[in-house]
Amino acid sequence: MGGRALTGTRVRPLALMARDLERARRGGAFGERERAAAAAVIADVRRHGDLAVLRTVRRFDDPRAHTADLLADRPILRRVGRTAPRELRAALDLAHTRIRAFHERQRPTAVEASDAAATLRLLPTPLRRVGALIPRGTSAYPSTALMTGVPARLAGVRELVAASPMTKFEEIDPALAYALSLVDVDLLYRAGGAAAVAALAYGTKAIGPVDKIVGPGNAYAAAAKWLVSADVGIDALQGPSELVVVASRGADARTLALDLLAQAEHGSGAVAVLVSENSALLRELVSALDASAAPVPRGRILLYRAPDTRAAARAANDAAPEHVMLAGRAAAAQAKSIDRAGAVFLGARSAVAFGDYVAGTNHCLPTGGTARWASALRVADFVRWTSRVEMRPPVRELVHAGATIARHEGMRYHAASLEARA
Repeated sequence: MGGRALTGTRVRPLALMARDLERARRGGAFGERERAAAAAVIADVRRHGDLAVLRTVRRFDDPRAHTADLLADRPILRRVGRTAPRELRAALDLAHTRIRAFHERQRPTAVEASDAAATLRLLPTPLRRVGALIPRGTSAYPSTALMTGVPARLAGVRELVAASPMTKFEEIDPALAYALSLVDVDLLYRAGGAAAVAALAYGTKAIGPVDKIVGPGNAYAAAAKWLVSADVGIDALQGPSELVVVASRGADARTLALDLLAQAEHGSGAVAVLVSENSALLRELVSALDASAAPVPRGRILLYRAPDTRAAARAANDAAPEHVMLAGRAAAAQAKSIDRAGAVFLGARSAVAFGDYVAGTNHCLPTGGTARWASALRVADFVRWTSRVEMRPPVRELVHAGATIARHEGMRYHAASLEARA
């Protein structure tokens, strides 16, 4: 992750929190450098397909890769997945079961309304082809394979293609292969970043274009998703991960220090904030963080003193962060006031890491303040909705009203079309 061990952690006044977060978020999910680089990669992939993707794979992942190495189908994933350690497979089985159980309750249903004039329906239809980005840090992220694949399959997506960066020496991570098998991925395209986004959006000889691209990635992947969003659906532009903790008396400082360090572990711009009105808790937390040998970039763990817990919760809600944790009885009592966060974790037992892996909720969440309008990835993100209208006589009142509006808008043939139904 880089950086240096925390020393001399300071507690800052709450009034500075909004400014500090704005600085930490500056640039959003990507900057001009990433946008320009992603645009060049997209153009190259559109022109040269898999060969262009292979060039980026050789540059960033495996210099010995060949075009044939870009693809892994179901039989390959199942064979490799079986080599994952038994304990890890059992853990992924449990996570898959819990994620599926929670997301099954999200299945969209048709809406119907009927009166004397018409029957109106709103019908959900699953997307045909979806591409899921599975990023890679120091190792693969099988958890993200579950978080993207489960809701897609529950929605009824016909074909699911995953894209994940190739590791050196052409290996496929067994845990990733096992997770992809659990969600019955049709194909793994072994590339990441802007090249993978371009391949999914526009297709190559190896893979066809998808209807929507979901899942997180680095800044180049985010820039690429933005650039292709006029041609293919995207879920969101995920930026660096973030956590705001509201802590009150009774919360354990050492546990909270681990939560903050866990958030900083996401690296690459991740920020962890804690706000409390309790001076003793803040002092203990400073000691716990300064005693840690974890290398954390400066400004990525921030502590603030609030006048009271209500003010702390209000600041957390105004920040609209990816994660909010409410630790301590008084903090947990503010749960109803938090309505602008990707996910909220209540109580000292509810570590954010549960949501990352095994709670059952989705860890693909809005970042950078976009929780003001955006939501967690869910089953509804993998369907499109079609209105169906069936009019029946008599419709004179509706004809007259519609034609009146049409003429006001200068649409005389709209009016005539309606009046022909009278």
